[in-house]
Amino acid sequence: MFSFKAAMLFWFSVSLVPIYTSIVYFLSSPRSESFAKRLAVSAHGIVISVLFIVAVIAAAFGFPQKVYRELFDLLCWMPIILIGYSFSCFEGGKEIHLLQAINILWLLAAAIFARVAVIGA
Repeated sequence: MFSFKAAMLFWFSVSLVPIYTSIVYFLSSPRSESFAKRLAVSAHGIVISVLFIVAVIAAAFGFPQKVYRELFDLLCWMPIILIGYSFSCFEGGKEIHLLQAINILWLLAAAIFARVAVIGA
């Protein structure tokens, strides 16, 4: 049905969706804020995408290990912390926070599907 290459391309493409929320957050941050703060309040989607991309790489190169379970689970908390930071420190329009629904959905997918690819179970 699908080749391994097509499946990896699909998962890689899917992993890029949260980056778009980060871009919207970054562009919606007031330009009067420092670059570092604008980047910090918009980093959540990038981190979620990195979790997916790491999982795709682990699956593609065939080195999933159960020992990575705790590390991956710990790394899944990072976007949650960044989302909380964004809620408290973002100085743009608050309606932008509705985009976090996308990030939460993708983070849940990472916690389920990407975790399986990383730990090989």
